[in-house]
Amino acid sequence: MKILNQDQPSIDEHILNWQDKSVMVVDDLKVNYLLVKALMGKTGITVCWAESGCDAINILKAGLKIDVILMDYNMPVMDGLQTTLIIKKLFPHIPVVSQSTYTDSPMFDRTNAPFDNYLSKPLKSKELIETVKFYLNQVASARNDIE
Repeated sequence: MKILNQDQPSIDEHILNWQDKSVMVVDDLKVNYLLVKALMGKTGITVCWAESGCDAINILKAGLKIDVILMDYNMPVMDGLQTTLIIKKLFPHIPVVSQSTYTDSPMFDRTNAPFDNYLSKPLKSKELIETVKFYLNQVASARNDIE
């Protein structure tokens, strides 16, 4: 897990141009997807929604280009932990950031979790954008290393 530097200058989302980037929100509650979409709106990033872990895996298997995944931890049928374990086996290059109200709870075990990072709900615009920016830069850097 990467710790983001909270002393970094504020990000002005008006100057971010992520029109060629995408983030997938995996959350059983549509309102959480809509919140991320609203918070990220001025960046130009494509925000798609998977209502379940199974939907997320199917979207990735279908070949949709996803740069960062925001994964709800507590979902019915297949929770965020199970979903992320499968995604990391199939698509290890895609960063997965857990988003949960449980990140400060003792029931939320970070020691063996496969997440690249964690965001606490309710999401805050600056923290969300800084986290996504960090992983978009990481993905871009990895792609440049391959080329």
